[in-house]
Amino acid sequence: MKRNQLLILVVIAAVLVALAFLSTRQQRAAPPSAVGKPLLHKLAIESVARVEIARSGAPVTIVRGDAGWAVTNLFGYPADVSKLQTALLKLAELKIGEVARGVNIDTNATLVDLQGASGKPLTTLRLGARPAADRPGSRPPQGRLVAVAGNEQVYRVKDGLEEFDGDPRDWVSSQLLSIPSSDIRTIELASPTGGVLSLSRESGTLQLQGIATNEEFEAGKSYGVESAFSYLTFSGVADPKLGEAQAGLATPHTYRVTLKNGDLYTARIGAAAPGGDRYLRLEAQLAPPGTNATAQAEQATRKAELEQKFARWTYLVPATTAENMTRTRAELVKPRVAATNATATSEAPTAPGGLPE
Repeated sequence: MKRNQLLILVVIAAVLVALAFLSTRQQRAAPPSAVGKPLLHKLAIESVARVEIARSGAPVTIVRGDAGWAVTNLFGYPADVSKLQTALLKLAELKIGEVARGVNIDTNATLVDLQGASGKPLTTLRLGARPAADRPGSRPPQGRLVAVAGNEQVYRVKDGLEEFDGDPRDWVSSQLLSIPSSDIRTIELASPTGGVLSLSRESGTLQLQGIATNEEFEAGKSYGVESAFSYLTFSGVADPKLGEAQAGLATPHTYRVTLKNGDLYTARIGAAAPGGDRYLRLEAQLAPPGTNATAQAEQATRKAELEQKFARWTYLVPATTAENMTRTRAELVKPRVAATNATATSEAPTAPGGLPE
């Protein structure tokens, strides 16, 4: 090998060693990775007093007031505190799963703005669109792209944060009653015209009173009548300014249930609302708890919970739910089919060979 070639090789080797040394020093001096670190370093959920969620659908505003948390978009209906606290805790515990370099969150992002007392800004998050599945029938990728206001860097977090994609009704508890049909002693259905149907429990089952001997109870439709309160939920909340006459509640259908323990629950079903749902109001009269102090305290708590739900609010319920509470006698009674003996078939005498005589 010529001397010049050897010298060139030595120089190249020296350069490579120098580059490797510099690369090692840069890696050692580089700042620690953001992966695994909290996304929101100083978020204390107890300091949050207002949550605003701006999205392509209905916006959501949840505010903490003297009476507790309420959803402004539902006329101030009480928020489900458990749902809200779970969602805020998720935000507080978010950790960076990936630094998404060169990625932007589009303008249709969901904005989650958290404020403290007197509107003090706490933090604002931009949530990217939820990832779609690669192919029909497959599960979408986990996680979500997020960015914090004041920092253009986009991160991917493990949690999909689906809670913040819902509408205002998703932030309240829509369940109104949960009364097993086995707890019911009597049911009364009254129409606006004065007709009344009464069902009472006999031998373990609810039977319609006043059935003639040539009639029978339509068992297929009785199940819906007796289970109307077993899982009663609402689909919306009416404007408190809506008058009873406008809602058809001045002359309503009435569905009244008496329980075995003496509690009485009454539903008034009004007119159809725009969209097809029906207006509904509820009342409750609880039986005296007796002299037991624990029972009295439990009933006082239960009474306060029911008053919070029933005293102020007019609800919207699906038309199918209202149907079960507004059945007519014609729907619950059918003619009794008389039992008949099997018809005897006469056979003509046959001649030998099987031919008729």
